[in-house]
Amino acid sequence: MLDRPSNRIPYAGFARLLAGAAARTGCAHFGLLAGGAWHLPDLGAPGEIIRHSPTVGAGLEDFVVSQHLNSAGGVAFLVRREGFADLGYAIHVPLDCSAAQVYDGVMAAATNFLRDLCGESWSPAEVMLPHSAPADPTPFRHYFRAPVRFNAEFAALRFPEGTLAQPVAGADPARLARARAEVAAAGGATLVHQASRSLRTLLLHGKGSGDDVAQALAIHRRTLNRRLSAEGTTFQRVLDQVRCAVAKELLRDSDVSIAEIAALLKYADYVSFTRAFKRWTRASPGAWRKAARRSARG
Repeated sequence: MLDRPSNRIPYAGFARLLAGAAARTGCAHFGLLAGGAWHLPDLGAPGEIIRHSPTVGAGLEDFVVSQHLNSAGGVAFLVRREGFADLGYAIHVPLDCSAAQVYDGVMAAATNFLRDLCGESWSPAEVMLPHSAPADPTPFRHYFRAPVRFNAEFAALRFPEGTLAQPVAGADPARLARARAEVAAAGGATLVHQASRSLRTLLLHGKGSGDDVAQALAIHRRTLNRRLSAEGTTFQRVLDQVRCAVAKELLRDSDVSIAEIAALLKYADYVSFTRAFKRWTRASPGAWRKAARRSARG
């Protein structure tokens, strides 16, 4: 399998691989080490897009669009707010293991990408990770060279918005055009995957209705419903799947309270979320959290 770079494993398998490696090695920051080995050239055409865009912001925005079209399990996002920018990543598919190593790896890689563009001395202002703090957070502080906030609601690098306007040294417009053409030729995902990715991003902004998703995908709401039906599902099922995946992730990996998770998933109250979670798993959020943590301890 490793002899051919084009070979791929399922997203859940990728998460199990990192979680299993961390467990077998006894290295709680294994994902950080793995992500630290990734640089822009390892991304292929998407990496070329970032490297040869005129500015850091243009490259990241173009990358986010291409990643939305082709990623199977997680969604990248770039958000500007109050003078800062968040470059983040959110998983939208259910996993049967901890997602902590994935988030650590992706944030380490994203740091490398920005250092590839801005220089080795670049560091974020803050790093957010949606899992509880390890016994020894020193490797995280040393790698990011920035404050690390564990138990965050999402994974992101936060840095001054002005970084986005920085020109990319040595950018080649011809190589940028070729990379964009290669990404476009790779094709896109099913509407179910597109809707799932859009929902995961919209939930970060306090949205998540069918109208919000239809607008994000630039289609009419009735068209969204019709096409989802043709793929054998409904908008409510897709919404439930994304909410369930996010809820399990935060219950298993972080110490974020159940009430906070309910609010993050846009439920009216704790009771409504608990009722929905029992429908998905036949267990209350509190009972599921305890069982998941017992299982993780093995």
